[in-house]
Amino acid sequence: MDEPRSVGWKKTTTIVLIVFCFSLLYSFIRYNLVRNVPLDNLPLFISNKSVALSATILIGLSFLLGPLARFWPKTFSPHLYLRKHLGVIGFAIAALHVVMSLVLLNPAYYSKLYAEGGKLNLNGEASILFGILSFLIFSAISITSLPPIEKHMLPGQWKFVQRIGYLAYLFVLLHVTIMGYQGWFRADSWQYGLASISLISAIFVLFVLIMRFLVIAFSLRK
Repeated sequence: MDEPRSVGWKKTTTIVLIVFCFSLLYSFIRYNLVRNVPLDNLPLFISNKSVALSATILIGLSFLLGPLARFWPKTFSPHLYLRKHLGVIGFAIAALHVVMSLVLLNPAYYSKLYAEGGKLNLNGEASILFGILSFLIFSAISITSLPPIEKHMLPGQWKFVQRIGYLAYLFVLLHVTIMGYQGWFRADSWQYGLASISLISAIFVLFVLIMRFLVIAFSLRK
């Protein structure tokens, strides 16, 4: 078991680097070069965009491997052991996103989430609520994935907790949709054909959830 575990972390590191580098480069191009967000916003504001997208993709990949292995077992079944690796790293990056967002959470950065007087509006409160709910559920999943905790759980209990992750991922979809849907339909938000980070995240989450739905549908049909 040691060799697959070691190889798994090497593969996971490669995947994480690819995903994060793509997310950071895309965020930099879209927000700094295209939308003229000042370069002094790179350390937190722009980087936080890439961190959020990376976490969404990595957690989604950990969910997606199961359905992919169901439909294409020869190709993806050998890689199922990467699910835990991707999920743990994805959660760690999501935790970083939470910290960075709390630092930036004010009307100067997210004016669309605030009403006059500096109070959160309905969109702001709803978006933050779904973000908190998803993070709490992912926290529980990560804790039960630790070997000392997992070995004290019945297989059915462990699977139930892990599958709640799809509910958390649905909350992620609601979180990013509320955060960015207003810009999805504005022409100025599509300069050079570059979609917003929130829209890319929403599309990816939808794809993962649809794949899971197809697995359930085919299982019921059989």
